[in-house]
Amino acid sequence: MSHRRTPALLLSLLVALGAAACGPAEEAPPARWSAPVSAAPTPPPPPRPTPTSTAEVRGQVKAAMVDLTDFHPAITDVTSETAEAFKLAHPCRDNLPSDRKRTANRERQWKGEQVWIRQYVVGYLTVPGRKLIGELKSALAKCRTYQEPDGRTTTTVVRPQAPLVPADADTVSWCERLVNDDTSYLCTVLVARGSYVLELNAGEAGDLEKSAKLLTRLHRVAVDPFREAT
Repeated sequence: MSHRRTPALLLSLLVALGAAACGPAEEAPPARWSAPVSAAPTPPPPPRPTPTSTAEVRGQVKAAMVDLTDFHPAITDVTSETAEAFKLAHPCRDNLPSDRKRTANRERQWKGEQVWIRQYVVGYLTVPGRKLIGELKSALAKCRTYQEPDGRTTTTVVRPQAPLVPADADTVSWCERLVNDDTSYLCTVLVARGSYVLELNAGEAGDLEKSAKLLTRLHRVAVDPFREAT
């Protein structure tokens, strides 16, 4: 019904012209700046119900895998993919106690001359993923330096200047300095959701800052597919 607004618009225009004809008015105070209102991020849907079969866990683990073909110029495709079981990251520990109860798992690796990226997803029938995060946080609270199984590499837990990813009850992240014949860095994040845990690892050019930034980017790409699948 725009025709009903026409008189009001004409009246406003006439008032403005009259004010201009009467000479300069007092200068209006400058407008105060205020931060733009941004929409709150959409929270992820609640986790799926606890799985009831090994086949279900395997299916969800496989669905959580991401495609990183265009993620980094140094990698062009999936270097390797396997359903072989590995231990979750466990600084200063032989194993995270609850990780021994894993039901299914899947790993993808991407390798370049200066880049190494890994995604590993584990599912459990009897253990909530958050329990693994608690065990890992307890280990990190006490762990500083430890010897790798190869007997040649000394690993030290380090904290980057900027947080790698937002921390919460379901997420933990850190970096490590590995020293043997050379010095390199590896950054890691674990995210729990329901009965599943996502582990991401990233290293670039033996540099802490580059490795940290690479992991942050990787987390942004991989966490949503993980949440959608689990």
